[in-house]
Amino acid sequence: MLGWSKRGWRSDFNSEVVDLVKDPNLVGSLTKSATGKLLGLRLLLSATVLLAPSVGCHQARKNGYHDLASTIGNDTACIDALMCNVDAGAPPETFSEYSSPPKTLRSVDWDDQTYRELTLGESVELALTHSQVLRDLGARVLRNPDATATRENRALVETDPQTSVDAALSAFDAQFYALGKWQNNDRQFNNRFFGGGSNAFQQDTHDYVAQISKRTATGAQFALRSVTDYDANNATGNEFPSAWQSQLHAEARQPLMQGGGLAFNRIAGPGAEPGVYNGVLIAKVNNDITASEFRQQTRDYLSNVINAYWDLYFAYRDLDAKRQSLDRARETWKSYEAQKTSNRRTGAAEALAREQYFRFESELQDAIAGKVVQRTSAGNASTGGSFAGAGGVLAAERRLRLLIGLPITESDLIRPADEPHEAPMIFDWDSISAEAVRMRSELQQQRLLVKRREMELLAARNFLMPTLDLVTIYRIRGLDQNLAGDNSALGEIGTMDFQEYEANLEMRMPVGFRQAHAAVRHAKFQISRAEAILQEQQRQILHDLASVVAECDRALVQSQTNLSRYLAASEALQVLEANRNAGLPVNLEQLLDSQRRISEAQTRYYQSLVEYTVAAKNVQVEKGTLLETLNMLIAKEPVLAASSP
Repeated sequence: MLGWSKRGWRSDFNSEVVDLVKDPNLVGSLTKSATGKLLGLRLLLSATVLLAPSVGCHQARKNGYHDLASTIGNDTACIDALMCNVDAGAPPETFSEYSSPPKTLRSVDWDDQTYRELTLGESVELALTHSQVLRDLGARVLRNPDATATRENRALVETDPQTSVDAALSAFDAQFYALGKWQNNDRQFNNRFFGGGSNAFQQDTHDYVAQISKRTATGAQFALRSVTDYDANNATGNEFPSAWQSQLHAEARQPLMQGGGLAFNRIAGPGAEPGVYNGVLIAKVNNDITASEFRQQTRDYLSNVINAYWDLYFAYRDLDAKRQSLDRARETWKSYEAQKTSNRRTGAAEALAREQYFRFESELQDAIAGKVVQRTSAGNASTGGSFAGAGGVLAAERRLRLLIGLPITESDLIRPADEPHEAPMIFDWDSISAEAVRMRSELQQQRLLVKRREMELLAARNFLMPTLDLVTIYRIRGLDQNLAGDNSALGEIGTMDFQEYEANLEMRMPVGFRQAHAAVRHAKFQISRAEAILQEQQRQILHDLASVVAECDRALVQSQTNLSRYLAASEALQVLEANRNAGLPVNLEQLLDSQRRISEAQTRYYQSLVEYTVAAKNVQVEKGTLLETLNMLIAKEPVLAASSP
């Protein structure tokens, strides 16, 4: 016997069921009779339910047992396995990336350190290779993982079962419906009239319905329907003791006002309500907006990779300047320390030289390790990121590794192989401003949103009309004592002797159309708001573009000025050191000040070079052409043109 337990179906003869499934002769002998067929079916279902848990959740699903076992047999093996992990606190999965301990100020050995030379192009290539998640510099993947962009963003929108294009198209899919109903009646009536001429009424009925329906792009709905019923009863007025009746229906329903027409059904979709539109065209626009958003997120990600690359370049240059300054300070300190033993009046001078040495050593330590502070990243004062000018080789190197997907720590340190721009660049304002308005992803998204709002207004106006449907039905009937063959209902249908036709008009309308008028006004406000935002976005983009062009010129001029400053500071220090080496009297404070000046000038020169390079990159960001500059193409992008003013 089969029974029910907490774990699903159980059997008092499990082994017999398994033996039955394994013995084809026994199964064949049972299926020769109706009782045997029913018993065989029950046994096979029982065996399926019993065997499915034993092969495991994944294997059962692979073999096709899972759906049957989880519905008929209520097998919960899969969900139980998942809940075991949930109840245990969701233990961590095996982490494949195990890195060595991080390099720190106390652990790094600069004398034996090895480097991996990396060009900017190689950095971008590595980033694209390891970028299933489009990383950012604010740890968004921890703080707000749902807002983190990944490669699956577009696929998620395109496969959304509620709002995707396929979801909108599914409203026009053909629908198949089938019904089988069996009924036995055995009643007593006080009046023979109600019992068909008999006080004891007995009846056996079957009803079978099969229908296929299809909705069209104009809102019409067509249906082909087969209705067959069997009736055997003891009514005295019957022509046949039992009879089959079969009908073929062809039905059409066409909305003439609300809900009708190609425009409404493509925008809002069948069954739409005021303010809720999910037609094919709306879904297509949403897909295009998502594609443009993904382009924007990819742009910001690659911009951050480039920023991190030049941050690391500057960190190495800053480290070189601090190291040279420390070497000069050490030499000066040792010189005055040697004089201190023979001349007590030089004690203060030795202390000043020693203080400067430790000052430069402190700066060198920061230039090696760096601090956990905000570096150059997208959105800090500009779309592409303004150069922060913060040093620290180890911190900058870890950030670059994080962005391009390399292990966070390795024995080799990454060292940039490219040099920043030094050649002057001249931009044609008319050309780049027009390009920015046409290419910026933010403007593309907003222009698409404006078009979507305009389509929503068209759909909203449709609800200002009443619902008026034309319904037509054509039927062919057949009635006889058999279903098929001689004297059959299907044969009578073939003669087409009994035909019926029906047509009607159905009308519904709210008095006042309050909701429809609100939907129209709301759609107009949405258009007005979207257009106002679009205009303001264009002004903001032109402002930002002008700012980065001006920043380019500023950084270029600053790099030339700082180079002159660095050369002048170098010349002054060389003269002072030459005089000191020649035994001429030298003002110590002037010498120490010259050492500080050359260190600051050298760092400032390389900082302005990197600022110029980052600003030139930001011009491409503001124009919306960074991906094209990097020779990168995102597949399946929508081709958009700027809307005319």
